[in-house]
Amino acid sequence: MDIFSENDQRQLLTIKGLHRLTRNDLSTQIGVSQPTMTKLINSPAPMALQSDIYKRFKNWLEKQTVATQDK
Repeated sequence: MDIFSENDQRQLLTIKGLHRLTRNDLSTQIGVSQPTMTKLINSPAPMALQSDIYKRFKNWLEKQTVATQDK
């Protein structure tokens, strides 16, 4: 199990918004089910995820070209 942090969720939502991606788009790109994607978007973070799902998310995140900045 790995921890999907608030920062992970913020980055996911930022990329989703900037690229105007739907949940279906994200679930397809990351390789997770739509119910899992809904959980990642809507459930309060931090949350525990299966390691393979977390690795898919991190691999997808590394490929994104959006610069995020924490304030």
